[in-house]
Amino acid sequence: MPKALVVLLAVPLALTACSSGGKTVSEEGKTAPPASQAAAAAPKTIEVNLTDDGCEPRNIAASAGPTTFKVTSAGGGVTEFEVLDGSTLLGEAEHVAPGKDGSFSLTLRPGSFTTLCPGGAKYDKGTLEVAAGPTAAATNAAQSKAAVDAYLVYVKGEADQLIAATAPFAAAVKAGDVARAKNLYAAARSHYEAIEPIAESFGDLDPAIDARAGDVALDQWGGFHRLEKALWADGNVTGMGPVADKLEADLVKLRQQINTVELEPAQIANGAVELLNEVSTSKITGEEDRYSHTDLSDFAANLAGSQAAFDALKPLLAGAQQALSDQLEQRFADVKAALDGHKGTDPTGNGFALYTTLTAEQTRALSTAVDTLAEPLSKVAAAVLV
Repeated sequence: MPKALVVLLAVPLALTACSSGGKTVSEEGKTAPPASQAAAAAPKTIEVNLTDDGCEPRNIAASAGPTTFKVTSAGGGVTEFEVLDGSTLLGEAEHVAPGKDGSFSLTLRPGSFTTLCPGGAKYDKGTLEVAAGPTAAATNAAQSKAAVDAYLVYVKGEADQLIAATAPFAAAVKAGDVARAKNLYAAARSHYEAIEPIAESFGDLDPAIDARAGDVALDQWGGFHRLEKALWADGNVTGMGPVADKLEADLVKLRQQINTVELEPAQIANGAVELLNEVSTSKITGEEDRYSHTDLSDFAANLAGSQAAFDALKPLLAGAQQALSDQLEQRFADVKAALDGHKGTDPTGNGFALYTTLTAEQTRALSTAVDTLAEPLSKVAAAVLV
């Protein structure tokens, strides 16, 4: 999702990395200092280069603590770098190409993790071994927990509204009432779009709820967009009852899963930036709601969800990062004003003009406004690392 965003840290780099051959080297290419020395310095940056073979370095050794992954591309088919804990995605940089770097920040904890570079000709997996490092100050840890807790209150509230708003939509589908289902579609889906900054935490439930045509095998395709196609492209919801039932069941599972989600402030910030970059690079084409054209409703919900993430993190930016916080307040207001300029009525009742009525100039203006917000927002993850 994210486009070229490089987080610049104002302290020396102190993380060690292993080359694909396994030798540990420092950022300057010299023999790395002992682990205890490396762990003493923070925050840190790991540089990863995407090649046709895979990711370099393939095997990474790091010390625990605040870390930014800076991802560059040598060109070729590999455009993505991920860090996973088992099957859980901790962070990623997508759509990385020459001249369009990517980055994400995490507070690493000791342990063994997997790195992925989908499409590597020789290897698509690597390792990240994290040794013990310094512990965050108790005050910072308490402030970070308060920020995460505040954001999760928002997410849980949106998930509750998602279940409530989907119930009449699903009922209309099962009753064969195409017109009513169309009127309820965007209002229900908006609550899912609002919590997309942490969609990667939902695992298989995310594609089950929100996959588009071609994202999954046809016989596995369900969720909102399967019903969207039936309503607008087919004009017939015969046989869609089981799809509607499964959607409702999956949303209940999602709500339960949210109770167990573990987050850190940087993950929340990363997710908000990735979502806005997805809006400006791919959703802006109208491919998200390709049948109903209710994309602007999605954009508004994405913006609201990203702002909720920022609002939760704002206390961590007070003081040294107050100027950044103030800048973001204005940029969020600017994008909201740009979207509000397209409010109107349409047959779906989604509150915005149908996306197909916008001119190319208007879509470019929206993309530019979102980009202008995403750039300073990309600095938040590094600023809230603990």
